[in-house]
Amino acid sequence: MVLSEELRRAFAEAGFFRLERVFDESELSEMRSAYDEILAHPLLLGEQGKGKFQYSPLLHIQSPVLCRYATSPKLVGLAVELLGPDVRLYWDQAVSKPPGATSDVPWHQDNGYTAVDPPEYVTCTVALDDSTVENGCLWIQPGSHRHGVLAHRPTDFFFQVGYEGPATGVPVEARAGDVVVFSSLTLHRTGPNLSDRPRRSWVVQFCRADAKNAETGKPFDDRLLVARGGKVLREPLRERPFDLSGSFRGRSGRLPS
Repeated sequence: MVLSEELRRAFAEAGFFRLERVFDESELSEMRSAYDEILAHPLLLGEQGKGKFQYSPLLHIQSPVLCRYATSPKLVGLAVELLGPDVRLYWDQAVSKPPGATSDVPWHQDNGYTAVDPPEYVTCTVALDDSTVENGCLWIQPGSHRHGVLAHRPTDFFFQVGYEGPATGVPVEARAGDVVVFSSLTLHRTGPNLSDRPRRSWVVQFCRADAKNAETGKPFDDRLLVARGGKVLREPLRERPFDLSGSFRGRSGRLPS
C-alpha cells in the first residue's frame, strides 16, 4: 500500500485519517465470524450505572484467522509507511458496543495506558459494522498528537483520562470495512450506543521494531515482528514468549479505544 501525500499530511497535521473499504464483504464476513466466536465470552467494561460494552484483548493470539488479517499487507503496509521499515504488531483488542452499551470511553491517548519509547505508534481501528455518532463511533481531537505525551489519571472504572477540558473533538464515522488510522498520541474517545444496531470494532496497533517499555526499558521483542527492511513478513516472528506483564501500568491495565 502506498499512502497519498494527502493522507501523510493528514496524519502529520491532524493525527489521523480514514481509509475507505480496506476490507471487502467476504473478508468482513470471515473476520466477524472469528471475532464473534471470541466475544461469546467477553469482559464487560463501563461506568457504574451505565450499560457495559464488550471487550477482549489479543485476538490475534486467540484466532488464526484474525492473526492472518492483523499481519496482512493491508494493515502492516500502513504501519511501514508511517513508522519505518521494521515493525511489530504491538497489541490488538475487540471493543464491541451492542445496543444498550451506554458507557463512554473518556478522552485518552493510547500511550497513556502503557508508556512506549518512542511514544508514537500507530492504531488501526477496523470497522466491522457501520460506525456512527448514534451507535458510539470514535471521536478525535485533531492535532492533539502534537502536544506530546499527556499526563493521565486513573478512574474507579478502569479507565485512564488524559483530557478533561472543553474541547468536543470531531466524530469519525466509518462504514464497515473502513479503517481509521491514528497516532498513539492523538486524543480520542468513544460515545454510547444509543441505537438498535451493534458497533463492533477491532483495534490493531503497530510499533517500531526497536520500541521498548518506557518505564522498565524492556524491549517489546515478545511482539510479532511483521515487517523487516520495509517488507511484510510472510511468517511473522516472535523472538521470545509473549509477556503480558509488559502491557500493564499499575492497577489500571491496558484498556480499549
